[in-house]
Parts: sequence; C-alpha cells; structure tokens
Amino acid sequence: MKVKRTVGMITLLLSMGAFLFATKVSAADPRNGAKIYNIHCTNCHGSNGAGAMPGMPDFRRGQSLFKNNAFLVKALEEGRGIMPAYRGLLTTQEMLDVIAHLRTFQ
Repeated sequence: MKVKRTVGMITLLLSMGAFLFATKVSAADPRNGAKIYNIHCTNCHGSNGAGAMPGMPDFRRGQSLFKNNAFLVKALEEGRGIMPAYRGLLTTQEMLDVIAHLRTFQ
C-alpha cells in the first residue's frame, strides 16, 4: 500500500513539474515596447509620450495608464478614435511590452 502511495505521489509531482516548465511565463519588456512604440506610435503620441497631435493623451501624466492591462490591450487591439486597431499586427505580448514602455514615461 505504501509503494502505491509513493508512486502516485511521484507521478503527481512529475506531472506538476512538467506543467510548470511547459507553461511560458514572461513579464512585459519595456525595452522591446520602446522599439515597437518608436515604429508604430511616435508619429501621433510623440517620442516622449506627450502627444504629438491635438487630442492625444499625455502618457507622462499617467491618467490613461491607470487602467488595467486587459483594458489597455483591448484598446490597442480594437483601436480608439483615429488610432488604428493593432489586432493581428502586434501580438498580445508585444502590446504588453508597449504598455510597460508607456508606464516608464511617468
């Protein structure tokens, strides 16, 4: 009985370990976000996030960045006002990288 229990426990631990190593967990990278921002965003939002066009948010103030990441990713995916939708152009990870970069302006 003790052997079956030990084998069961080992199997469970190995399964959990395999799951943890198979799951990709990556934090947002503001340096990669800066590269993407410079390509897609600076024309309208400015290189420092102050807004190069009238009506653009000033990311240095951070008010528009107080929203959670899911809300901000959805805004990037769908577009807002004159901002185009980036779904299909940027991955979710790249959008999170851009959001991390935007938060460095504060």
